[in-house]
Amino acid sequence: MRVNIGQLFARNWPIKLAAIFFAIMLYVAVAAQQPLSQRFALRLAVTVPPGRSVREQPTGVTVTVSGKGSEILKLRSFPRMIRKTIPDTFSGSVWSIHLQPSDVNLPKGTDVQVTDIAPRDLDVLLDSVGKKDVKIVPLVRVEAESGYVLRGLSIVPSVARVVGPEKGLAAIDSITTLPTVISSVNGPFFRTVPLDTSPLGVVRVAPKEVRVAGEVAAIIERAIDAVPITTAASGFAGFLLSPERVNVTVRGPESKVNTLTKDSVRVTAHLVGRAGPGGYARLTVTAPPGIWARAMPDSVALKRKTGRG
Repeated sequence: MRVNIGQLFARNWPIKLAAIFFAIMLYVAVAAQQPLSQRFALRLAVTVPPGRSVREQPTGVTVTVSGKGSEILKLRSFPRMIRKTIPDTFSGSVWSIHLQPSDVNLPKGTDVQVTDIAPRDLDVLLDSVGKKDVKIVPLVRVEAESGYVLRGLSIVPSVARVVGPEKGLAAIDSITTLPTVISSVNGPFFRTVPLDTSPLGVVRVAPKEVRVAGEVAAIIERAIDAVPITTAASGFAGFLLSPERVNVTVRGPESKVNTLTKDSVRVTAHLVGRAGPGGYARLTVTAPPGIWARAMPDSVALKRKTGRG
């Protein structure tokens, strides 16, 4: 009995076509779950500090990515670029890069891994610049509350590093903070203050801010009793001062005022007019820095010495 081949293929053709379709779909589904590796060519984009340029562009890199076939298919449109930024404070002419898998910007939610990067180590050649350290000048005004006085002000760090063209660096010997007012101070204080970089142009500076610290002290007033008076000139010959000792009122930071003694201040008499009966001397007081002082009374009479004196 002769068999018609054409009839065999035509018999139940919808069922056979469906079987072939499902077989293909099964193959595709199984293949999509198999681990695959694929290489991608990526470009390295380097951002340089202001005022600098790249002498030689770095070569591209090849990235190998592994994962299920279905996940690899998701990478058809991911960014083919690795971005790196050179720090502003870098002053060398060769910046070395060591690439990590985390540098590859894979789409979020993609279950793949970067298994290789070639090359991993690259050098970026830059134009040359200079660097130097300059002092930082704080433009900070502290307004203490009534009854307090500023004891001290410090900044950390006190020196900044500037990096840029040699010609630009030559004109810079210091850098200031932005003008800042710290008000209503009645105790220790700390404040972060930015540096003023506006005059620097393409010159970079690090750090870009400093920490300002200081403290205030309470102002008190007290009296030092019976401070002896000294004379400022020889015009007092033949006369005595009346009285010869006075009280001195001192005012200033509590920590300083409480340590003052009679030897800490000096009361000096200055002759007013000519010495003689009815004459008098004006008193001035010399005190340590930061201390306000006044003699009470602020003038004394002149008394002629007796023969026995």
